[in-house]
Amino acid sequence: MLADTIFFNGEVITVNESFSIKEAVAIKGNRILATCSNEEATLYQDDHTQIIDLQGRSLLPGFIDAHAHLELFGTNQLGVNCKDVSGINDIIKKLTTRALDTSKGEWIRGWGYNQNSLGRHLTKWDLDQVSTEHPIIVVRTCGHLSCVNSKALEMAGITKDTPDPSGGKYGREKGELTGVLLESAHMNFFLEAMYSEEQIQTGLAIASEHFLKNGITSVHDAGGYGPSHIRSLQKAVSSKVIKQRVYALYGSLHESGKMVEKGLASGIVTGLGDEWFKIGPAKVFIDGSSSGPTAKTREPYTSNPDDSGILYLQQDELDQSLIEPHQLGWQITAHAIGDQAVEMMLETIEKGLRNTSLINHRHRIEHAALTPTDLLEKMRHLKVTPIPNPAFLYEFGDGYVQDYGHRTESMFPLKDFVQNEIPFAIGSDSPITDVNPLLGIYAAVTRQSKSGKLIGNKQGISIQDAIKAYTWSGAYASFEESEKGSIESGKLADLVILNESILACKSERLKDIRVDLTMINGEFVFSKQKEGVL
Repeated sequence: MLADTIFFNGEVITVNESFSIKEAVAIKGNRILATCSNEEATLYQDDHTQIIDLQGRSLLPGFIDAHAHLELFGTNQLGVNCKDVSGINDIIKKLTTRALDTSKGEWIRGWGYNQNSLGRHLTKWDLDQVSTEHPIIVVRTCGHLSCVNSKALEMAGITKDTPDPSGGKYGREKGELTGVLLESAHMNFFLEAMYSEEQIQTGLAIASEHFLKNGITSVHDAGGYGPSHIRSLQKAVSSKVIKQRVYALYGSLHESGKMVEKGLASGIVTGLGDEWFKIGPAKVFIDGSSSGPTAKTREPYTSNPDDSGILYLQQDELDQSLIEPHQLGWQITAHAIGDQAVEMMLETIEKGLRNTSLINHRHRIEHAALTPTDLLEKMRHLKVTPIPNPAFLYEFGDGYVQDYGHRTESMFPLKDFVQNEIPFAIGSDSPITDVNPLLGIYAAVTRQSKSGKLIGNKQGISIQDAIKAYTWSGAYASFEESEKGSIESGKLADLVILNESILACKSERLKDIRVDLTMINGEFVFSKQKEGVL
């Protein structure tokens, strides 16, 4: 059989069982025809075959981001970036500029602020300086907290006498609301500030193009606000607004348990769909964020001995939410960052398996940041698939040292996962961190924060293991390793070409590697148009 496209003279990293490296790969239609030597590649060539010289660059399976939020990333781009700022006054200035172009009464939305770099949280009094005629919300970088102004609180009917919601808190100072919303208080409130469906579709298009530039060919979408999120995703995939293949975690940032109940009542189950859009695991929230910090830990935070985080659900509520979907054949998962939250999810999985044994369940734990030795053993025994986010170490690592102390030595314990043969897939959790898989690989290998501090360097893994976690393991976590995740004959032609050899690159330079070309389904969907690429 002759090829439509042949890539040759490169470092073809197959990520097959033996992690073999080839020189060339031949593509026919939307499938991989063969991996081979340069000489063997000529056997698949005729006058109509497109020939691309890799010039020694790496060609890999397309990256699979096993945990990202397409809607949140995209709609953030429609708001005000409060991440790259010099201080609170800079945020006020940027929001004020947006207010000048926004009709009175319409929302002004910002994202990405971090009290650790600003010195304190934003307050409603800061945001009231911007406007008292516009409702304003600025979401913290973790996506679990926000700050709103007085107008927004008034519109939502929230006063100083409003009780804290289950699984969340309203920030208060001397009995007055500060405007800070923590966990479920934020998740519930954002429904007031929701983007329109038209804006969401615009955001999804922006997100898809950005992810393509980073070589991401499949996304495990981890949810948005409200039950309409799945419908918005499916619409965007079917209309090719989203060009990636999507595995949709079935949950919501708002009242995730109720979302799962609706899924069960509808009769759907994990795996429904096709190679472009597929229903993934039933997902709920157990605890908060690692950098908030609001993750639920067994021991108090090093930075605050009076606090150990926030729980959305108690053990019996978690069991009630996820054991039934397990029994009905769903894959199940939960947002669990602190060790207490991870322990709770493992207990739920154990109870489910005790009553209904599923040999190939591949139940997941999203994040699994704090997983000490006893939980590692339980995770291995139960055959659970964790979805860690090593890029968090780069962005938030310095704060982790303050908040978790010695526990950072085994935070996101990738080396332990490898040594215990626990299959794990890496997610960026974008927009919480940069979506760039090369940054995630860099952090997984070096364990360095932005300041250069080593965060549990004994948990660093090899470049090969990091690549596998961003490719084959992502496919495994969605039951799709027979179709994608490695470059092997018959698999989908989802590929990425880097601008140099990743295996020859020094670890400290991994984050500087860039994507030259992205292919999905045998078609070029992104190219830098660099000479020699096409």
